[in-house]
Amino acid sequence: MTIRFPHIVLFFAILLGGIIYALHLQGLVTAANEVYARFLALGVFVASFLLIAWQKAKNHRFSWGDFYKNETSIIVSLTLLLVTSFLAREMGYYAVTFFVVAALVHFLYTHKFYPPPKVFYFVFLYALLMFLGTIGTPKGFGFPDRTLSFYVLPLSLCFFRLSKETLLKIGEVFFKMTIVFLTVCVLYWWYNFLHLDADFLPWISGKTGYITEMPRSIMGSQSGESVSNPVHLPAYFFISLWSYYNHPSFIAFVLLCGLIVGFYLYSQKCIATLELALCIALCFFVVFLLQSRVGIVSVSLITAISILYFLFKKSRRLALLVGLFLIVIGAFFYSHRDKVEFIFIGDPIRTSYSQIAVSYIKENFWWGSGYNNQQQVLEQQAEKMIETLAYPVYPPIYFVHNQFLDDMVQYGIWGLIALLLVLGAIACYAIKNRSYLLLMLLCSTVILMWIDAPFYKQIGIMRCITFLVFFVAIVESTKDKSKIVNIES
Repeated sequence: MTIRFPHIVLFFAILLGGIIYALHLQGLVTAANEVYARFLALGVFVASFLLIAWQKAKNHRFSWGDFYKNETSIIVSLTLLLVTSFLAREMGYYAVTFFVVAALVHFLYTHKFYPPPKVFYFVFLYALLMFLGTIGTPKGFGFPDRTLSFYVLPLSLCFFRLSKETLLKIGEVFFKMTIVFLTVCVLYWWYNFLHLDADFLPWISGKTGYITEMPRSIMGSQSGESVSNPVHLPAYFFISLWSYYNHPSFIAFVLLCGLIVGFYLYSQKCIATLELALCIALCFFVVFLLQSRVGIVSVSLITAISILYFLFKKSRRLALLVGLFLIVIGAFFYSHRDKVEFIFIGDPIRTSYSQIAVSYIKENFWWGSGYNNQQQVLEQQAEKMIETLAYPVYPPIYFVHNQFLDDMVQYGIWGLIALLLVLGAIACYAIKNRSYLLLMLLCSTVILMWIDAPFYKQIGIMRCITFLVFFVAIVESTKDKSKIVNIES
C-alpha cells in the first residue's frame, strides 16, 4: 500500500498533538515557552515546503547552469510567490520582487513577448484611476506605491508561458502547503488552547479574546510596537501568530484559494479524494477557530458551489438532488435571516462605518476625497453624524470596511464604475474560457470586498492579483501561441 500525503500529515499531526499534550501534563506547555512553539511551527512549515518542492522537482530535469534562460527561475519564483501568501507581508514583497525580476531576465534571454490578456487592461485602468486620484490630495500628485502590484504582476505574465502540466504541478505544491499550513495552525492552536485553559465551544461559537503573558512584541512584525504583559488578544492571534500574519479575513481568503486549487486539481485527477476531503475539513475547522465570519461563509459557499459544479459535469441527476438539498438549507437560513445577518453581517461598527460612507457619498457623488485620503473625510463626517449613528465610533477611521463604498468615498461614482468594470471583465473572461478557477476567485473576492477593502492595503492587492495572475496563466497555457511577438535585441 502506497503511503499517501494525507496519511503522513495525519500521522504527524496526531503524533505532535500527543507530544504537546504530554508536555502539558508535565507543566511545560506555558505562555513563557510559547516562543519555542512558534519557531518550531514556522520551522515545520518551511521544512515541509522544501520536502514537497524537492519531491516534485527531483524527477524533472532542471538546468541550473542556465537558471534564467530556461523556465527554472519562473517555476521557483512563482511557487514561492504562492506559498509566501501564508506568511508575513514582508515575505510577499521579496517574493513579488523575485518573480518580477525572474520574468524580466527570462524575457531578456528569450526576447519573446506575449500580449497581455484583455482582462488585464481593466486592472490597469483601475490602477490608473488610483493614480489620477492623487490629484488635489494633501500629499500631492504622484505615483502611489501601493498600486505597484496592479502593474508588475500582470505584466510579468507577458514575459513567459508555462505549460499547463507545469502550472498544475505548481498548483499541487501550493495545495499541499495549504494542508500543511492548516495542520500547523491546528497544532499551534492546540498548544495555546492548553496553556490558556480555554473552553472549546465559546471559542468556535463567538468572538472571544484571552489574556496572555507571552514574552513578545505582539505586533512587532507589522508595526514595530511592543505590547506590555499581560495583554488581551483576540482568539485569532493564537492560531496564526507563528506565520507572523494575523488578519483572519485575508488568511481565510488565501485558504479559500488553496481549496479552489484543490477542487480544480481533483477534477484534473492530480490529487486523491482523501487529500481534498482533508483540506475541506481542516479549512472549516480553522476558519471557525479564527472566528472569521467571512471565512465561514466563503468556505461553505465555495465548497457547495464546487461540489455542484463538478457533480453536474458527471451526473446531472445527482447534482439536481444535491442542489435541492442546498436550496432547502438556504431557505432555512433565509427564514432566519435576521439572526444570520446579525451573526455574519450585523457588525455594529461596520454598520456605522457604512452609514458614514453613504452620507458622505450622497454629498460628494461625482468625486470624493481622492486617493488614500478617506480617513480625514470619514472622521469629519462621523463628527457631524455622531447622534444618528447606529453605534458610536471614534477616530481613527482609516477606511470603510467595504471595497465598493470605500472606492466611492475616494473617487465618487467613477470609483464604483472602475471596480465593477474590473469584476465584470474577470467574469466575462472566466465565462468565455470556462475557467472554474477564475469564477470561484471572483466569488471569493466579492465576498471579501463586501466586508473589507482588500485594495486599501498592499497585502490585499498582492494576494488578489497573485491568484488572478496564476489562474489566468493556467487559462492562457492552453491557448494558441501564434500571437507571440519576437523582439530582437
